[in-house]
Amino acid sequence: MSDNQVEEIKRKLNISDIISEYIKLTPAGANYKARCPFHNEKTPSFMVSDDKQIYHCFGCGKGGDIFSFVQEIEGLEFPEALHILAKKAGVQLVTRDPALQNKKTIMLEINKWAAAYFVKFLEDSSKAEIARDYLKKRKINQETIEDFKLGYSPEDWDSLNKFLIQKGFKEEDIFQAGLTVKKQRGVGYFDRFRKRLMFPISDTHGDIIGFTGRLLEEDEKSAKYVNTPQTLVYNKSQTLYGIEKAKSAIKEEKLAIIVEGNMDVLASYQAGVKNVVASSGIALTHDQIQLLRRFTRDVAFCFDQDIAGQEATRRALDQALAQDVNVKIIELPYGKDPDECISKEASLWKKAASSPKAVMEYYFNFADKKFDFTKVEDKKEAAKLLLPLISKLFDPIEKTHYLQKLAELINVEEEVLRDQLNKAKERKISGGTGPETTEKGQTKGKERNLMLSERIIGLALKYPENIPNIIENLEPEAVDSELRNLYNKLKIYYTKNQKFDNKGFLEEIRRFESGLLKKIDLLGLLIEKDFDEGTSEKVIKKEVTDSLRALRQSYICSELKKIGDKIKKTEESGNDDQTDNLIQEFNRLTTELKNLS
Repeated sequence: MSDNQVEEIKRKLNISDIISEYIKLTPAGANYKARCPFHNEKTPSFMVSDDKQIYHCFGCGKGGDIFSFVQEIEGLEFPEALHILAKKAGVQLVTRDPALQNKKTIMLEINKWAAAYFVKFLEDSSKAEIARDYLKKRKINQETIEDFKLGYSPEDWDSLNKFLIQKGFKEEDIFQAGLTVKKQRGVGYFDRFRKRLMFPISDTHGDIIGFTGRLLEEDEKSAKYVNTPQTLVYNKSQTLYGIEKAKSAIKEEKLAIIVEGNMDVLASYQAGVKNVVASSGIALTHDQIQLLRRFTRDVAFCFDQDIAGQEATRRALDQALAQDVNVKIIELPYGKDPDECISKEASLWKKAASSPKAVMEYYFNFADKKFDFTKVEDKKEAAKLLLPLISKLFDPIEKTHYLQKLAELINVEEEVLRDQLNKAKERKISGGTGPETTEKGQTKGKERNLMLSERIIGLALKYPENIPNIIENLEPEAVDSELRNLYNKLKIYYTKNQKFDNKGFLEEIRRFESGLLKKIDLLGLLIEKDFDEGTSEKVIKKEVTDSLRALRQSYICSELKKIGDKIKKTEESGNDDQTDNLIQEFNRLTTELKNLS
């Protein structure tokens, strides 16, 4: 693999197209902005530039190109990101680099061949008749079978293992891919999946990362479902069945429907409701919610209508509400799950899926039907049901709205309920292991001097008519050390030429100090985040003036602290003359600070 191939991929792919597969981008002048996918924030500070083919978050500081974005959001090494983006770009990788043939890549190849083997067996073998009959009984048609690459694993102990060895894979790699199990006695391996209907599990890019195998015959000694164990490419808590098929529909519908079982996904997809994924029978996790948040912030749960399913719904709600996701509930008009509802009549499911209820409205209606609010015990039970849900709400306005609604419903003062919420929060904090991480905490680490220096120099580069004012009122010492070199270069260039030509300045930087180019790109993004082409000259001038004043104030405060420390030392050493000079400087700066304020 050569650098030319990397550049070819970059040329063929647009960074905003790639990133928009994960998060919703909003146009911001020539760029795009979004809420950062790498940390929680309410105000968008994540910027994407097609012109520069870069992204940067001004909240958490993460940024880079298409490769670094895919690596960061997918948790991949460069070879896997290269593989994904090459496939999207239609670039055939030619490489002799053994680093690219790493374990993850090998496992994906093994899974691909295993899936093909299972598919072929389902299609051709007489021993797979039981699986074909089962799918026919469940009304799964041939098109859906092919779309989801359903297969069947033979009864033989090691037929898959032998097949993959013939394809050139090592036994140890097949084992690490989770497809075989080591024999307890003797040496060697046997197949993990035998006599099972096989559901390949894919990542968002369509690469097969694991399998679920369903037993079709009653067998008390065997589990009904067997899954691929944790591998380098498969982590059950980070995966949703059907995500590769559903992601486009989720973005289009602006809603992700979460069901429990694989068959629910197949039946729904076949019925025309394609924005559906399955949690595959596990409690919904933080990582699974994060995965869905790439495509939408609206999710609707439709777990089984039995007690276990209702409990699973409540656990899933805790995860979703805590991550600022808009949660809804789908009520089935028939059956215990979507598959059963669709078997009755597909239109019933379509109607239910198109009209989910907001989660709080759903539970308030449930409480209204279940409890008698003339009874104290029922009031307590209603509060016990609803308060934990209200406490999970991310938005304070929404939280207050439902507190007021609950107070009215059970005829109790709002303050009483709020007191209960606060006590619960205190108990949670006291039982925690560390401080909460807040959005404010994300940005607090960025020094005020650096933020103001970035803003002023960014404004100078974007609106060079303000450079004379900036140079006259900003000494290099006040600029943060990270940007002082760039500011000096800008000042020298302008003084020498008595004008500022952006192209000429960038060419000079490229020749003599190319390391500053990346910083210049980021400063451009920072300014374009807050100022568009329609911003008036008056507004820009005011911003420059205010920023210069604020930076001068910040600089003076830091200087006063330094001088104060020096005064203490000179007083202790008895150097009166030096102390007097320092006090004079301290008083001068104090007066200037007062005037600036």
